[in-house]
Amino acid sequence: MYVNTTLRNLSLLLAATALTFGACKKDDNEEPASPSTPSTPSNNGQASTTPTFPGANAALWAVNTYSTQSTPIGPISIEAGIGVAMFSNDGHTAFTSAGAITLNDQALTEQSNHAYMSMPSMTNPTGIDFSSGSTHWVVAGAGANPGFDRTPTNSFPTVQDITSAETVVKANGYTLTCGGVAGADSVIFTVGGVMKTLVGGNASCAFSASDLSSLSGGASIVQVAAYTWSHESIGGKDIYFGKETVRTKSVTIQ
Repeated sequence: MYVNTTLRNLSLLLAATALTFGACKKDDNEEPASPSTPSTPSNNGQASTTPTFPGANAALWAVNTYSTQSTPIGPISIEAGIGVAMFSNDGHTAFTSAGAITLNDQALTEQSNHAYMSMPSMTNPTGIDFSSGSTHWVVAGAGANPGFDRTPTNSFPTVQDITSAETVVKANGYTLTCGGVAGADSVIFTVGGVMKTLVGGNASCAFSASDLSSLSGGASIVQVAAYTWSHESIGGKDIYFGKETVRTKSVTIQ
């Protein structure tokens, strides 16, 4: 029962990685990113941990997730791999079909808004296998979206276990910490729906009482999500490939 519950909760967390287009581009002269302003959540809903790009015609993300939850029989951890892909003719949010898409030979499902996602299931609870570190994308193409077959060379970052407390006392602020981060372009830290982004290599992020003031008390999660990305022009389209490692831990907010 506890495993089933954990898998269901993990699926909800993975759904929070929904992708849009609109953040910073990386180039050879890129300055290090500054910490982002935390979002303003209305509740303890999870913030999206999938980065966004301005003017992108497509973004394809391989996400390796590690979720740890406390249960009456002790902590349960689940590792799962998912794929997320979106294509846009306007470089914003009007998503369009790109035909069939597979990641490491596993099909992504096209949603009603033409976003694509693979999700773990009861028959495949670990999702896509990223143990080799390789991600092989095959896109059939449709309409203005080109077909292609690519194996991006950027690597998955390493994110060690979250070590910060399981209780978040809003009035005291909270420092979200993991054992270490390596090989990342940037790192996203979230407490409930509050999010901050730091440059790669940071393993700790402080949230003030003011940052956390809008959160509701009760069960929630904290996350450390590190990512790398690459860019390629394919058929005249700006295509972005990302690899992200996400650690999630259950917490109680007071």
